[in-house]
Amino acid sequence: MSQSNNLTEAQKKAKSKKMMLMLAAVFILPFTIAATLHLLDIRPSGKSFGHLITPPTALTVPVFNQMDGEDFTPERWDKIWSIVMVDDASCAEACQANVDKLNRVHISLDKEAKRVQRILFLQGNIDEEKVTALQTQFPQLIVLTERDADQKSFVNVFISAAPKGSVYLVDPLNNLMMHYPSTVPPKELRSDVKRLLKNSWNG
Repeated sequence: MSQSNNLTEAQKKAKSKKMMLMLAAVFILPFTIAATLHLLDIRPSGKSFGHLITPPTALTVPVFNQMDGEDFTPERWDKIWSIVMVDDASCAEACQANVDKLNRVHISLDKEAKRVQRILFLQGNIDEEKVTALQTQFPQLIVLTERDADQKSFVNVFISAAPKGSVYLVDPLNNLMMHYPSTVPPKELRSDVKRLLKNSWNG
């Protein structure tokens, strides 16, 4: 009888320990999966079309000002995937073509689109009419400009990883983790983003 009770108690302890581990996984996994993808160079279920940045660059995000004067705070980068572009203030034909391409990729994500934001950094003297026209055409596009040293230093991190005009991916933990040439076909970019969204629960 005593042996039976001891066995039951041992089973209870094992079950309790298993439950605690499961709860820990629920809370910890969302914060570690993106880091694991980086550290182990895991490219989920197939070929990745982008260039993985190893190790990923941890970003210290300053406050930016949007064209309407509203602050774009560091919290706006949290728990969401960011597709980023950096280009000249003029946003010439090639820039506008890429903005349009990223817009189409974003729309094609369908119900997953809310997990992604598109950010365009413009460098130089801003043509407010052109920016207004861009945001009218692409309402979900976030256009930011660099004004102080911290903002310029932040934008330069992207340019150091790949030339201006490239497409960059920032994960929900604020890691710059992939980049693509400006000529990346939308189908390939969408394929990578879809795989990342499928394999990440933290954004």
